[in-house]
Amino acid sequence: MKDIGKRLRNLRNRLGISQLELSNRSGISQASIARIETNQQKNLKARTLQQLADSLGITVSALIEEPVMIKEERPPYPAPKMLPVITLDKFREVKKVSDLEEKAGSFEPSLSSDDGAFFLMATPGLLSRPIINEGDLLLIEPGSSVKEGDIVLFLSHEYAGIGQLFRHSRIYILQPLNHESSPRVLKREEIKRPGVRILRVSEIRRKL
Repeated sequence: MKDIGKRLRNLRNRLGISQLELSNRSGISQASIARIETNQQKNLKARTLQQLADSLGITVSALIEEPVMIKEERPPYPAPKMLPVITLDKFREVKKVSDLEEKAGSFEPSLSSDDGAFFLMATPGLLSRPIINEGDLLLIEPGSSVKEGDIVLFLSHEYAGIGQLFRHSRIYILQPLNHESSPRVLKREEIKRPGVRILRVSEIRRKL
């Protein structure tokens, strides 16, 4: 019955009643209640405990037992968030991240941690059969750094394509995924032109 005085005081205060009112309800003197709450009176009789519990509308066990602390369990993985799904034409119109949701035709769940992530729907011009087919969803993460050999979306005013990006000396090579189309060779100066964007493709989600 450790800390029973503290629990009695907390329960009484939670109900908004004074020691005097609890005394009137239970038939136990106010002086005794004060001594119990300050742990000056211990080894309480079963009848006294029952009177106090009845007056507070609780069980005796709730009065004398330590409350069980339930630890909040966090899921082993983050909850998925809904990302916008847009077409390439709509993406070209986007000026800032907040525009993505306005341009979205639908939303898909993802565990991406990139705040600017979105799904790009594969349409003619971005296809690379059998790896990327029409209607597939490409997870684009603009905030992720692009490394050698990553699959990327290369976007400029004149061209848009998906492929693996490789670097050789002062040139970049965009290798189509189907390896049937010719690779696109890009000079370093072309990469740095205004309007050129190279965005990492983190996932290819098949159309169901």
